[in-house]
Amino acid sequence: MSGAVVASSSVICAAGFGAEQVWASTRSKASRIATSHVMDKGFDAIPMGLVPEAALDTDDDQADAAGLPSRARRMLRLATPALEELREELGDDPVILYLGLPEPTAESAPWLEQFSDHLCARAGVPRDEGAGKIFPLGRASVLVALEAALETIGNDPSRPILVGGVDTFLDLRLLNTLDVEGRVLGPEVMDGFVPGEGAAFLLLKSSAKPQSAGILVQGAASTHDPGHRYGKEPARGEGLAQALQLLRSRLSSPPQIATTFAGVNGESFDAKLWGVARLRHRDIFTPDMTLEHPASCFGDTGAATGAILTALAVFAVEAGHRQGPALVWAASDLGERGCALVARAAAG
Repeated sequence: MSGAVVASSSVICAAGFGAEQVWASTRSKASRIATSHVMDKGFDAIPMGLVPEAALDTDDDQADAAGLPSRARRMLRLATPALEELREELGDDPVILYLGLPEPTAESAPWLEQFSDHLCARAGVPRDEGAGKIFPLGRASVLVALEAALETIGNDPSRPILVGGVDTFLDLRLLNTLDVEGRVLGPEVMDGFVPGEGAAFLLLKSSAKPQSAGILVQGAASTHDPGHRYGKEPARGEGLAQALQLLRSRLSSPPQIATTFAGVNGESFDAKLWGVARLRHRDIFTPDMTLEHPASCFGDTGAATGAILTALAVFAVEAGHRQGPALVWAASDLGERGCALVARAAAG
């Protein structure tokens, strides 16, 4: 597996529009979390990190015609402006899209399969249907997609790949399920998370070209952890450590990670994953490694997590606000664990 240069990115979440604005908000520790109109089972308003309505796409004719449910509609409204932001950079050629999406349920599985079609048609972006893929794997989905994209670019460096993710927790059925499980942060739940939403895209190009100086996704790796939150196996918190070990095996030498953009969302389950990985791989972290956990500012963005964290890591390293290499990681509810390494690339 070879690395790839991040040619451009786009981000939308409660903290703003664009990696620069979102990073500025995150870097200043400004919280964009507020009480929502949705009540939990105790009739308390659920805190959420929601994108303002004015920033969302408003054309619902296509969604009406397709009969899409509310969550799919919200995701389209989130992802469309983020994808349109890259339209000029993408050009007129059909784009290869690797898209991270939420883990499927009985209700969502049918529309998840068609989501890329709806999104690209809505954004006016031509898509190479034969080469694109969806990754309905939740929070780690984009990191799994990055792993696949790097392999594809390594085999065929002639074509760029667009990797992205989108998700929202603003869905009454989903929020009710999480609330009943005691996972939504509130007056009666301390070990919970703040639901959020967002979308982000990264345009990857081969790092083998002479002009490919910039910020590089140097490598990515993923594993499936059977000891996940809803699994029957013991939850030993080993999945992220295993993914990091696989990432190390794909690099020419052990990195000295100066910054980590962590996919923690406030729940202790994922904090355990990070603790195990940090301990087992302590040799590759610098003594003064900086830990960033952006979800504390704009909530848990679900399947958009990997894309948003990677875009923020790329911007922070490129701007010199954080030292590289930077590790990005995320973990899904149903067992996917993913990580990627972002570093400054030298011109060839």
